[in-house]
Amino acid sequence: MDQNAELREKLTQAKKDGHFIFVPSTPLPQANGIFVPVLDIVKLKPEDFYATSGKFGIHHHAFMKLADAAGIQWAAESGRVGRMDNRDNPNNYCSFRVVGRFRTQEGLWAEMVGHKHINLDAKRGSIEEKYRTQFSFKVKDFKAGKGKTPWPADEKEFIRFYTERDINQIKETLDERCESGAQVRVIRNILHLPVAFSPYPNDKNNHDGISKNFYMVRYVLDSLNPLVQQVQIASFAQASLGIYGQASPQVQLPQNKKEIKEVSGSDETIERLGQTPTSDESRLLDFENQSPEDQVKTIEAAIKKTGYTAHEKTMSSRKAPLHKWEQADRTGYFIHIIEEGRKK
Repeated sequence: MDQNAELREKLTQAKKDGHFIFVPSTPLPQANGIFVPVLDIVKLKPEDFYATSGKFGIHHHAFMKLADAAGIQWAAESGRVGRMDNRDNPNNYCSFRVVGRFRTQEGLWAEMVGHKHINLDAKRGSIEEKYRTQFSFKVKDFKAGKGKTPWPADEKEFIRFYTERDINQIKETLDERCESGAQVRVIRNILHLPVAFSPYPNDKNNHDGISKNFYMVRYVLDSLNPLVQQVQIASFAQASLGIYGQASPQVQLPQNKKEIKEVSGSDETIERLGQTPTSDESRLLDFENQSPEDQVKTIEAAIKKTGYTAHEKTMSSRKAPLHKWEQADRTGYFIHIIEEGRKK
């Protein structure tokens, strides 16, 4: 039986229609193990792209959207990641390394490394040339009556002003630009995406990135697999133990009059506690589950609430303080205080 027949058919048709397809391991298996393929169809919007040299590039946030759908993770433990330069010139040069990984059908991680370098000292020349050309066009347009005079009016000052502006803007986000550039390269290489999309001949604002869908397949644990369920339950129990600690032992309530008699209390109390669980039983159970110190606090609160006046006399007749009494004695004393309070 082909467990992925429906998905295989859907991907085959999408490929015929020219959509973008990513499958971590090809071909799709006919019988799944503990990992199963999951399809996510992403539709990018015009605002997910930017114009560059007559084409359309994908914004970083849109790349991250595709990466999430494809199950790409950033592996901080896979060798050195982050800034790779020695910080000799931290404001003008940055080298960044990231490692992206995706899961194959066997459950293994396949990794892809991406680097991005920004050298503002080397970039300055190209920026100056850009504004030198821009100044020349502005002057020509002004003389032809098509625009305003460039500002600043002096060519050298014009080039210096806008070059420094661009350089300072890049400096403010140098790390972020390097990191996002490295991430984009990893995602593009894993998903086999072009650097930019060419516009359609008959529609300069449209291109494959907008008109086509992105079919992203990732492998996840099969939650219906009994083996996976056992591991998940064990992991949940371990995580709960780490958060809340070892659970306190549960105290079994007395089940008959004889057992309740051993705890202490009047016949009326015995009859009531032997019936279907009541608020008194819940109260007694909570008391039994407390530590000796907390039981003393509960008894003191009950004394104050009920107005019990014989506490000092009781304590003077006992050699040991309340928290060192036997558990059964403290429980009996607690029930006695509650009963005395009801008589008032």
